[in-house]
Amino acid sequence: MTRRRAESLLRPCALVLALGAVAGVHAQTDSGSSSAAVVRPRLSVMETWTDNLRLSDRDKDAAFVTAISPGISIVRNSGALRGSLDYTLSGIAYLKSDQPSRVQNSLQASGQAELIERRLVVDLSASIGQQSASAFGLQSTPTLGSQGGISTLANANRREVGTLNISPLWRANLGSLARLDLRGNFTRTEVRGSSLGDSRGTGGSLRLSGLGGGPLEWWSLVSSQQTAPTGSRANRLTSAVLGLSYRPDVDWVLGADVGRERNDYLAETGQNGTTGGLTAQWTPTPRTRISGDWHHHSYGDSHSFSVEHRMARSVLQLSDSRTVTVGNSAAGGVRTNYDLYFLQFVSIEPDPVKRDQLVRRFLQSLGLSPDAPANSGFLSTGPSQLHNQLLSFALQGVRSTLSGQVSRSVTRRLGNGLNQGDLASNSQVEQRSYTLTASHQLTPNSGIAVTAARQQTLGDSSGLATRLTSLTANWNGKLGPYFGLQLGARRSLFSGVTAYAENAVYANLTQQF
Repeated sequence: MTRRRAESLLRPCALVLALGAVAGVHAQTDSGSSSAAVVRPRLSVMETWTDNLRLSDRDKDAAFVTAISPGISIVRNSGALRGSLDYTLSGIAYLKSDQPSRVQNSLQASGQAELIERRLVVDLSASIGQQSASAFGLQSTPTLGSQGGISTLANANRREVGTLNISPLWRANLGSLARLDLRGNFTRTEVRGSSLGDSRGTGGSLRLSGLGGGPLEWWSLVSSQQTAPTGSRANRLTSAVLGLSYRPDVDWVLGADVGRERNDYLAETGQNGTTGGLTAQWTPTPRTRISGDWHHHSYGDSHSFSVEHRMARSVLQLSDSRTVTVGNSAAGGVRTNYDLYFLQFVSIEPDPVKRDQLVRRFLQSLGLSPDAPANSGFLSTGPSQLHNQLLSFALQGVRSTLSGQVSRSVTRRLGNGLNQGDLASNSQVEQRSYTLTASHQLTPNSGIAVTAARQQTLGDSSGLATRLTSLTANWNGKLGPYFGLQLGARRSLFSGVTAYAENAVYANLTQQF
């Protein structure tokens, strides 16, 4: 990888860190002013022993792996700049192995900057994480720490993917008749060590909506979005839609829309077509929401359906969606521990920024990674249709928790000869994931957790299939107010392009400053 590509990958991280630094100029602790940022630096040292670093039964390489990971968490609840950021930079070194040392980034950040009060805001988000280059390549289980997963094994199929999204929004009222929302959207994706998956996106939209205030409201939307993958032709979708929404009572919202659109997903010359659809949302109680929509498109109909139900100590999610993506295919239906408990804790903390801190502290006390299970997916270019199905739950007892999920994603190629990667030789790729995690709070400062997971991938080409089964167990405890210790072990079994069995034990010491 060239120096320029490395700098390009880290650019999203540098941008959001700079914004976080501005927000944290007057950083205070939790007991400080709510208008100041809460900044929490940390330092983790993880030592791992594995009996199969190269992930091959034919050429096993037992080794010690040391990961030194300074990180920082920044949260700002109010003011002109609001949001949260969590970043970790891991230096990974190998002992008794010829595997070269390397650096790994992990970032989750989102924020909003209000440049002109009630008029101009800029939404920003950035992420850096690990993803498989090929769904049929070598798969591995990350080492799960309290701050996330670290891919320490020698898996050439893993890629570091960085994304950045900047979306400015201008709001204005046209007298007492309508509200105008003018939004731009600029995205960039960079893959470390590969051009496959790199892309840039530009677009914008103009939305007018009525200000009548009655049960029946109208809106119109004109939008255009272009995605340009590296080494492949760009794809554009342009549409003009007129819609109505009707709220017969506080529990129901119904909608319908119709319009025209132009796209080049199926033909390079592009095609025009009629679009239209129906939407509905029912909220019978504050803890239950059922929503769905269906829309017709010339390149294939899309839909989404979801059910969410929360109780005092449990949450259930069911969803089914079909949509079109351009570029990397990620199993968007897959949820993490963080997603489940973020939804469950709505009744405890309605404020999303404060809830973020609450969920992360809760997961850390149980030794659960916010990012586990990691999203499946693969790198590609060109348009594809993604069908996601998900069933997930979380049950919280007095001292024990149980969470699980079953997911299925089918990615189908659109058009001919447009895609690279797995979709160049397969018209569709099916991925299945099963995960069950049980944890128990031993004392106020310690807990244990066990995670069993299986991931399967199937292609329509003969013989293309993989399966990864893993079992991970860890103990998590506090050594005083600022130190945390995690001890864990895992076993992984893989079958596919090659087969391997891997066993590992690890220890992770974290200091919060």
